[in-house]
Amino acid sequence: MYDPYAQQDPYAQQDLFDPDRQPQQLERRVNRLERQVEQHTREIDQLQRRLQRVNQRLRAVERRFNFPFTPFDGEF
Repeated sequence: MYDPYAQQDPYAQQDLFDPDRQPQQLERRVNRLERQVEQHTREIDQLQRRLQRVNQRLRAVERRFNFPFTPFDGEF
């Protein structure tokens, strides 16, 4: 009987026909993951720039209406 929770020997020879371990498939998966990382990095950068602009506008509104700026006050 196969126990999926049994400790596997990391040094045991892997199944040579495991499709997840085929070089071409691994290469494609690595490339896809790298593209996803690049896309997420661009999205994060874009969101950080948008947040910076929103914060600048908020500070301008606070100055205009003379709202005291208190970081982390939880009031807004």
